[in-house]
Amino acid sequence: MNTTQQTNLARHILPAMGGLCATYLYNVVDGIFVGQGVGSAALGAVNLGVPFLTFVVALAAMFPMGGATVVAIRMGRGDDDGANRAFLAALLLTLAASTALMAAGMLFARPIVLASGGAALSPGMQRMAADYLFYYSAFSIPMLLSTCLSVFVRNDGSPGLSFAGMGIGAAANIFLDWLFIFPLDMGVVGAAVASGLGQVASVAVLLSHFVRKRGRLRLCPRPIPPALLGKVCKRGVPEAVSQLNTPVTALCYNLVLSHFLGDMGVSTFSVLSFLSSLAGAVLSGVAQGLQPLWGQSYGRGDAGALRRLLGRGLGINLGAAALMYALLLPFGRGAVALFSQDPVLIQAACQALPLFSLSFLPMALNLVCTAFLFSTKRTARADAVALCRGAVVKAACIFALPAWFGPGLVWAAPLASELLTLLPAVLLLHPARSMEA
Repeated sequence: MNTTQQTNLARHILPAMGGLCATYLYNVVDGIFVGQGVGSAALGAVNLGVPFLTFVVALAAMFPMGGATVVAIRMGRGDDDGANRAFLAALLLTLAASTALMAAGMLFARPIVLASGGAALSPGMQRMAADYLFYYSAFSIPMLLSTCLSVFVRNDGSPGLSFAGMGIGAAANIFLDWLFIFPLDMGVVGAAVASGLGQVASVAVLLSHFVRKRGRLRLCPRPIPPALLGKVCKRGVPEAVSQLNTPVTALCYNLVLSHFLGDMGVSTFSVLSFLSSLAGAVLSGVAQGLQPLWGQSYGRGDAGALRRLLGRGLGINLGAAALMYALLLPFGRGAVALFSQDPVLIQAACQALPLFSLSFLPMALNLVCTAFLFSTKRTARADAVALCRGAVVKAACIFALPAWFGPGLVWAAPLASELLTLLPAVLLLHPARSMEA
């Protein structure tokens, strides 16, 4: 790989990785400030809202990623008008989904918390979880819009601005979390409002790309054929199904742990999930950063470039996963202590972390395989891989392992599900036949 290719690869991967890390930092930072400023019960309460929020976010992810896949292929062919129609279709679908999320989360906050495992937990944790979900849902439109815009800004030739938008929002969230939780003593409500205002800041930065007309995509009204709406959804289904891994994991763990270990078990998983989500952001960032390059190469019909980019993506992601796992072994206790000073919680999380985080290695490969398949229009195959790791196998492992081998093995479920997914994922990687957009 020559210097120009290395630069182009880094130019796409690093901002995508950074942008996704900034996105996940919203919940992670909420967890740190809530755990330190309110207590370990509040830490678990924040996690009770995660299954619903991430479920809707996962469904909404199909719109920007599906639209981006169509946009990249059409840009590779020089079809700017078609690319702009796909962009607008994805934007309208995202706005519709965010409005629905806002209504559902605000109207049904308490029932959602109870259905997410809260029914078996203390009334105090239930109340805090419902408050957090209500106020977080109030900012659904900027929350989903910032993710959507960051994908298209990156695809439209400004990956640096995409990262800057998400980074500025994350920085605002950190400051506001401190302000609302410590000086203003707003508890979990302050954490939710801080996250929402951070997303508003991200949207403002990302919109500047289109206001200044810095790329080929435009925020101009165009007729959108209904078939294009369906195509955007279809291309994005693998990404949505892949992201279902987060809510399925959170829901299943909440149900199992609330039964076996109570409040402390849910709080322990909350810490582990925050650390895992950051690792997932890094690994997903590599895959998403390669998506425009895969799409454009596919649009040009360049099979050699596709093979080279696939190999590099697998190598980069596996190396990143190994590095993160190696760093967690000596520094895991310090990372856990960021979220809570409760010695019981720290001990429980540190015991579970080495086994829980070993799943990073096969997950790194599965994410690249899934992204490559949907970027090159093998949607059905991508759906199969994403569904396998994101819902079916993961849920089965979380429920089956503690039932068969005892509660301690519940932390091996992510590793088992990723390994069971890896073989079919690799087998499904072979050349595509269709080259239509």
